[in-house]
Amino acid sequence: MKPSSVIWFCLLSAWIVSSCAVQKPVHWSLSSTALVGGHATTVLGNPRTIIGKEGEQVMAFDGVDDGLLVDHNPLAGAEEFTIEVVFKPNAAWPANVEQRFLHLEDMDSGQRRILLELRLNSRNQWYADFFLRHEKAALTLIDSTKTHPVGEWATMTLTYKDKQLKGYVNGQLELSGEIEYLPIPASANVSIGTRMDKRSWFNGEIQSVRFWKTALQPKKYSNNL
Repeated sequence: MKPSSVIWFCLLSAWIVSSCAVQKPVHWSLSSTALVGGHATTVLGNPRTIIGKEGEQVMAFDGVDDGLLVDHNPLAGAEEFTIEVVFKPNAAWPANVEQRFLHLEDMDSGQRRILLELRLNSRNQWYADFFLRHEKAALTLIDSTKTHPVGEWATMTLTYKDKQLKGYVNGQLELSGEIEYLPIPASANVSIGTRMDKRSWFNGEIQSVRFWKTALQPKKYSNNL
């Protein structure tokens, strides 16, 4: 191989390795209440580890007082991001119409927050609700006509890049809007199964949560879930 070819090969290899490193997710499998992704948790109620999708361990939440507060911000320093939740909602209308099952915020500093939510209707269906807020603006992505059946495993994904917030369900883009993202402090925490102020409880099962500090297109990887 010629020297110039060797140089180009090395540069290409370094770029590929670098790209893969950037896109490697923070993966939280919900197989324990004591630690999530190696981080300490505060357990609310009695979320249970059970056997779920494809024989894997998942976390079951009762929609009354079950939740996990994780002492970590996996998006600290990110200027763009992807958040993905693999979950199965139960038929819990009308007791759990609004379910805010993933919430990222520093409650002490306030205002800057991200939420992944769902809404139930009386026809055993749910639809996605994505929310981003900071001290200068807020954006809600929701459409009650884009429904999905309860009792089935699904994936919700939220991405942000270049002032575009996009919400996906099962790898398909459903909602988008324009807002400028202001990074959430490293001191922020994540609540799973409930809003951080202990309301809007989730009724169902969650298999995993993944975070990337880059914006991805879910259709490129969702088929492998």
